[in-house]
Amino acid sequence: MKAELVVPAQDWNSLRIIEGLADAVYFGVQSYNMRASAKNFMREDLKDVIDYCHSRNPPIKAYLTTNILIYDSELQDLESLLNQAKRGGIDAIITHDLATIRFARKMNLPFHISTQANISNTESAKFFEELGTRRIILARELSLKQIKLIKHHLKTTQIECFVHGSMCTSISGRCYLSATLCDSEEYSANRGNCVQPCRREWRVIDDESNELLYDGQMFLNTKDLCMIEHIPELIEANIDAFKIEGRMKDPLYIKTVSECYRRAIDSYFEGTFTKQKITDWIERLSKVYNRGFHTGFYFHRPTLEDIELEKRGNISPYKKHYIGKVLTFDPISKTANVLLESLEVPLKLGDEIIIIGDNTYQIEKINKMIFKGEKIKSIARKRYSDPVKINLRIDNCEENDKIYILEKK
Repeated sequence: MKAELVVPAQDWNSLRIIEGLADAVYFGVQSYNMRASAKNFMREDLKDVIDYCHSRNPPIKAYLTTNILIYDSELQDLESLLNQAKRGGIDAIITHDLATIRFARKMNLPFHISTQANISNTESAKFFEELGTRRIILARELSLKQIKLIKHHLKTTQIECFVHGSMCTSISGRCYLSATLCDSEEYSANRGNCVQPCRREWRVIDDESNELLYDGQMFLNTKDLCMIEHIPELIEANIDAFKIEGRMKDPLYIKTVSECYRRAIDSYFEGTFTKQKITDWIERLSKVYNRGFHTGFYFHRPTLEDIELEKRGNISPYKKHYIGKVLTFDPISKTANVLLESLEVPLKLGDEIIIIGDNTYQIEKINKMIFKGEKIKSIARKRYSDPVKINLRIDNCEENDKIYILEKK
């Protein structure tokens, strides 16, 4: 059976863009999840999100994240949310706090154990299996050999492993550095509101020798996990679900990463997984947000080479470049009338454009361009006062939606 591809979503735009790519989606509402700073869905939209996922062809499973530490003052409201999720038909919640697990068991609500539980050995895994969890999202600090051993000792419980995205320098994200530096539990990583001090530059001095060990370097700034070239090994290890990190990322990132891993999984089962495809996938992945890539703990413990010491944030050589806006859109012919305002490089048939608006986030290939009544294959001048008519073949866009292309910085 194919491993399930589990993809993040923080809002409607990122949810809509993964149709046909994801087997399952994980998301949060406004509280009780590890990404408090994400846009997150409105709580009253929970059933609409679930219904949307289940109505796709093929259907997408919906997993609600309720994986922060819980305090007594929140128990009643949390129980209400879980009841709401159950009534809405949620496929499972993701959690690690025992109070949440107890509520889920009481109401017969399927639950997955979050990576926050830091499950790193067979006995811990068997404990949660006996507790009734359907799936365990293993600690990210495990080798492939350790993952295989845990899987071997489980009878019915599935395992899920991260395959791509941000890596935390602490054990499975259980970190107090943010809360300590901010002097407030409001900014605790364990409450979903980390300010990411590990991504900053630090000076480290040995208090015994007075030796300066690091001077203005980001020695806690881990590179991103990227396991796409090792998908065959992960499938053959009988991992049940592959998870992509990224509930703070934009829809371009989510679609690009999901598409690459979807094709990698499918290629393995079709017998078409090749080195050339790996090269192409990694090139695509490098065009969206990343801190550089490494393979985490799967094959060896990370070293200094797996830390991005000098650059904070995105090191991708590409950025979104604004080129124009939608003037009108005909939903019958799927044709947008576009005003090009800033075109620094030629725009060609086959190029991907990104359309962003209040209710729009589309990534489409240009298959027809018309300029002054004539079909054209490319357009190279920098500025236009006349609109360029482009057949976008999209479900919908709106007047004044902005159009971008990806180009090198």
